[in-house]
Amino acid sequence: MDSIENNQAGKSERKKRPELLTFLCILTFIGSGLSAFAFFSVYISYDEFISSVDELNLDFPELKMILTGGKRFFLTGFILYTISLYGAIKMWNLKKMGFHFYVGAQVFLLLLPNAMISSYQFSVIGLLVTVAFIIAYATHLKFMN
Repeated sequence: MDSIENNQAGKSERKKRPELLTFLCILTFIGSGLSAFAFFSVYISYDEFISSVDELNLDFPELKMILTGGKRFFLTGFILYTISLYGAIKMWNLKKMGFHFYVGAQVFLLLLPNAMISSYQFSVIGLLVTVAFIIAYATHLKFMN
């Protein structure tokens, strides 16, 4: 009888994920998931993508600037967004290790365009959003093990 009571007590003591952490993770699943997909898609079809942009005579200077990063830029971005997504999955499961994966990936994602695209100007808005997410996740570390 004691083992049944202990088992039930253990189940009720399981940590419940805070709602804000759930919301943050869902936003990261969407943002990092879609970004990983987009970066991978451009990476595997980079030459065709550039041909299409040229053929359609698209006049988007920002797009043309980002494409100067080359295939390696998109592969690196895909890997970093995948790591960010992995971190969010771990935090969803209340694993503190996920926070470290997420933060590392996000810091490198902030620096990636500046490292690989010569004419890229650092994004202050990107920095603010990244810092806000990191702080919001950090406030939930006490719920993770």
